[in-house]
Amino acid sequence: MIFMIIMVTPAEHETLMEGIVRRVKVMMMNWGLGEGCSSIYAVLIASCEPLSAEEISERTSYAYSSTINYLNTLIRMGLVARFRRIRKNRYLASVNFVELIKAERERVMGYLNQLRDDLEGIKDLEHLSEKVEHAIDYLRRVEPVENEAREDDE
Repeated sequence: MIFMIIMVTPAEHETLMEGIVRRVKVMMMNWGLGEGCSSIYAVLIASCEPLSAEEISERTSYAYSSTINYLNTLIRMGLVARFRRIRKNRYLASVNFVELIKAERERVMGYLNQLRDDLEGIKDLEHLSEKVEHAIDYLRRVEPVENEAREDDE
């Protein structure tokens, strides 16, 4: 058996963390979050501990007031939790990518169902209607597979 020990210098660790933050930010922006909320969520995900609004503001270079507004938005969305510790509010990201994917799936399914209803009976757009039906069928098949995977984890 061979063991490898990988030493990461503080500068390399910081660079790795910046890359993780950047990737999470891009992912969240692709899911419809604005740049500010995405940046703050990414910083919280990459943090090993809950952060204060001041710490988040420093790490993101957003003004304190903007940071608070973005945090409140993330809290309303259920992506961030706020709690009090040593006379300060602290913030912690909810890291449940499966729930985020499910919510996105439901949103897309709603759009597709509405589009299907709008296309009903329009002869010139039958080709589009077929594509929409195909996409809806695909999303319906994803849910049973997802439920089976969840049952296997339990």
